[in-house]
Amino acid sequence: MPNRRLGAWLRDAEHQMSFEMNEFARPYDLTGMQMSVIDFLSRRGTADTYQLDVEREFHVQRSTASVMIKRMVERDLVSREVASNDSRKRQLRLTLKGQRLVPIVTAHLEQQDAKIVAGLTANEAAAFRHALQKVAQWGKSIPGEESANGK
Repeated sequence: MPNRRLGAWLRDAEHQMSFEMNEFARPYDLTGMQMSVIDFLSRRGTADTYQLDVEREFHVQRSTASVMIKRMVERDLVSREVASNDSRKRQLRLTLKGQRLVPIVTAHLEQQDAKIVAGLTANEAAAFRHALQKVAQWGKSIPGEESANGK
């Protein structure tokens, strides 16, 4: 049997994580992606956060982020407020209902992280995190590398 490609392992792992997130989110009338947005907004704290930040964090198109945020606004999870520094922008904030979900979402995501590295030593877990960070940087320019590679 030929060795499996790394991309296939990553795809399978991502699929399993998404499946588990959606299963956990369902009783709360959420999707896994909405849970991730709640987590993202909560980790941003008081920093101004806009739709563009969500698009960049989750690598989704404007239309996808717009529909998702619209649904979250309709479910009273997130509010869209005119930004104080630019009336063309809408700042995103967790509503009280969204804030109440933060401990539940955080606990689940922490459990999921622990599950991913279960069975690994501390050094292996650190190396795994480092490798994932490197893989996530594909296609992104790294300062100083453009000239070193002749780009």
